[in-house]
Amino acid sequence: MAKSTKDKKGELLKVKLAEILIKHASDPRFEGVTLIKVVPSPDSSSALVFYAVYAPKCKLEEVTDALNKSAGFFQEKLANSLKTRNTPRLKFVYDKGFDHADRIDRAFQSIE
Repeated sequence: MAKSTKDKKGELLKVKLAEILIKHASDPRFEGVTLIKVVPSPDSSSALVFYAVYAPKCKLEEVTDALNKSAGFFQEKLANSLKTRNTPRLKFVYDKGFDHADRIDRAFQSIE
């Protein structure tokens, strides 16, 4: 099954952003952040970056605020990495899917 161009762009952005997060971001609030999916807009002027956090003591609002305040930093590093004319504006959004799956898993374990 062939992926659409939008899916390919999103996957490329996710890989590049993950690399930037690991190598260049030094904020301790980013510890445990995992990028789940990047969804670029149709014109690639912006992108939603969905993430999850695997750090037990983190405050989600703080992490989201820190990521969104650092969006310009990520965008600049992304521009240097991609070498494209335009770099999308980034908005970080917490992905609640893993929390939901965890609650379901705990419910099943309590039934057993």
